[in-house]
Amino acid sequence: MCGCVMLESFVDFDEIEKRPWVIFFWSLVLTSIAILVANQLWFHINISGINVNLTGIFSVMFTVIPSVFFVTMVIKREEALEEEHIKKHYFGGGWFWQRHEKDLIVFLLYFTGVTLAFTIWSMILPGDAFLVQTAKINQIHGLTGAATGALSGASSASQASIFYSIFMNNMQVMIFAFLFSFIFGAGAVFILVWNASILGVYIGQLTKHFLDIPVVSLSFIPHGVPEIAGYIMAGLAGGLISAAVIRRHGSKVLSVVVTDAIKIMIVAFVLILLAAGIEVYV
Repeated sequence: MCGCVMLESFVDFDEIEKRPWVIFFWSLVLTSIAILVANQLWFHINISGINVNLTGIFSVMFTVIPSVFFVTMVIKREEALEEEHIKKHYFGGGWFWQRHEKDLIVFLLYFTGVTLAFTIWSMILPGDAFLVQTAKINQIHGLTGAATGALSGASSASQASIFYSIFMNNMQVMIFAFLFSFIFGAGAVFILVWNASILGVYIGQLTKHFLDIPVVSLSFIPHGVPEIAGYIMAGLAGGLISAAVIRRHGSKVLSVVVTDAIKIMIVAFVLILLAAGIEVYV
């Protein structure tokens, strides 16, 4: 656990600003250490005589704890830029979206690093190491399997029903990302890491050799990127409002921050809508 906390000091935001890909390797190393620590500490519980391995959930927790520092610093920087934006009265839309675009890329790289770590270690560690993620995968697989079967020769009405189910499920996650960040500041990091762990373990289950990971991952990119981007944008929106409230800004500043957060949420909504459409119709 000390190794994970120590890695916080390696986050240099000036370096990330110049080379965003640095965060990919940072999250990959951080998550790998968290998984190894969780595996060595041997977290098991006995349920009805069955020994349940909790390494998977503690791997997520040990990844989240040091990652909160990184996410908090990004949100603080965003809120500081919001203040500067308001003071200089720069209300041009281009400036606003260009600023948030880089943060979106950084968070996507963070998510990718965490996902790759879970993919690699799910192929190395014993089969029950990620029992919690596997249970969730089986639950999702049952729903998507039924949806896939329903889509075969399905009517437009049936496809619309499946699209609605997927869209509403993703919307719930997006809303939770917003609320977690609004209430806890960097709370959305748990949703990101949890989803990354599920995706990573699933890719690991589908992959026979390490070299096959990029090929297997390609099938998740079309709908996965806008979906995760939607969660990230929602988390950023909640974090911006939370930081503004904590810093006790006046009503004028707060109203501008809330307006910007609404813009981000609209983008998040569109991304979630796009992801569901790609997953069902493409």
